[in-house]
Parts: sequence; C-alpha cells; structure tokens
Amino acid sequence: MPVINISGNKGISVEKKREMVKKVSEVVAEAYGLPIETITVLVQGYEFEDIGSGGQLLSDRK
Repeated sequence: MPVINISGNKGISVEKKREMVKKVSEVVAEAYGLPIETITVLVQGYEFEDIGSGGQLLSDRK
C-alpha cells in the first residue's frame, strides 16, 4: 500500500488536485503492479511564508 506525499504551495484548484492525484496514482499503481485502489496520495499545501528556497522565503520573492 504505497503512500505518496506531495507538498507545495497553496493555490492549486480542486480540479487540478483531482487530476494530479489520478495521474500519480495511475503511474505508481503501474510501477508497483498494484490495483489503483491501494495507492494513497496526500496533498499538503503551504503558505508562501512557510516555504523557503535558496535561502529566502517565497513570500519575500514576490
């Protein structure tokens, strides 16, 4: 029962999350040779002030 964690900034629409979860689940199910129903995908969104990249908060880059 694979669990996939996807973390990123908030702002992605429910429709896009739905599409992403479907596609990721299909690929992982195929790679593991498992039914898609056994794949769990966790989507976690962060505010720009909670993400740092290159030594800066994303909120400081705007």
